[in-house]
Amino acid sequence: MRRLAVVLLLSCSSLVACAQFGALFGAKPQQQPETQEQAAARERAAAAEQQKEEQRQQEAAAEAERKEQALLAELDAARAGASSGTADPAAAIAFVDKVRALDGSQAAASGKVDLAVLSREAAGYVDAAMQKAPSFELLRALDSLRGPEADAAFVRACPVLRPKVPAQAVIGFTGDCLKRAGGEAARLKWSGVQKDLVAYRKHEEAELRRAREEEARRAEEEAARAKEEAAQASRGESYVAAAVFAAGRCNFGNCAKDGWTVNTPEGDVKVRCNFGNCLKEGWVADFPGGKSARTTCSFGDCFKDGWRTDLPDGQSASTRCSFNNCPKDGWSTDIPGLGTATTRCNFQDCLKDGWTTDLPRGGQVRCRCNFQDCLSNGATCD
Repeated sequence: MRRLAVVLLLSCSSLVACAQFGALFGAKPQQQPETQEQAAARERAAAAEQQKEEQRQQEAAAEAERKEQALLAELDAARAGASSGTADPAAAIAFVDKVRALDGSQAAASGKVDLAVLSREAAGYVDAAMQKAPSFELLRALDSLRGPEADAAFVRACPVLRPKVPAQAVIGFTGDCLKRAGGEAARLKWSGVQKDLVAYRKHEEAELRRAREEEARRAEEEAARAKEEAAQASRGESYVAAAVFAAGRCNFGNCAKDGWTVNTPEGDVKVRCNFGNCLKEGWVADFPGGKSARTTCSFGDCFKDGWRTDLPDGQSASTRCSFNNCPKDGWSTDIPGLGTATTRCNFQDCLKDGWTTDLPRGGQVRCRCNFQDCLSNGATCD
């Protein structure tokens, strides 16, 4: 194929033919230099695109200017109604709406309008309307304005509107008035104000107490959850220790006959062999605190068919030998509520070189045979 390609390449008679050949066999055609006409066309296209972008920007600016002028015109129209001397509530609220519409506008950002000045003006219109025909609609309009004039107008409206406040809303109303008064209770003046203030403060204290209790409850739950997770992790280590053969110091130099002892965060787990033969009859692990776990060899051969461990909480952990050969290929242990712990033999000889166990929720336990003889000397795990 390579020889044929060379022959064909040497025999192509035109630039087009050679380019086609190169494309066919994956070669990159030689890039031709840009002609003056092509360069001019490219520059014209770029200039046209730039002109279009500039036009779009100009149109957007013109539209923003149009909207801004419309807002200012609407503001002037609303001012005419609000400043007519009639103290019309609807006109005052309309002016407030126009002031709010200017918040964040280009006119406000550029300084064409001063929102602080407009807020003072709006507060004056609402204040006058409130004295003539007090309403919660006017109070909501005042609530949307900020500044000392708006605060003062809000506080002046409180005594006028207090008789109209429903019983279930008195506490919230009192809190709003106190807030706009800067926390100065002496500025609030209406019949029964002290009673309302006492009820408000009791409510605030109760809310604060509930918030603290809720925070304490969540802290307790978090602490209990952390404690349970730690206990589960500790139980997991103890369960792994109880369910793994010779995972500690051999008793009397013979794990298979006399069992072993394992150090865990909860204390020593002491293991004794059933009928003096752990590998055939299984074993019993006594935990600190008096509870026990009982292990039974599957089909009377733990190192071939695995084993089953009945845990103190009534659940069971099952261990399976990999490829029916635990001492060489390792094993896996299903721990209830935690997952599966997988054990690999170091250098394919667990009883001489020890093993490494990957715990269900992360982390590892590495066990080394003491003096390279786990059956006689046990293992040291960390």
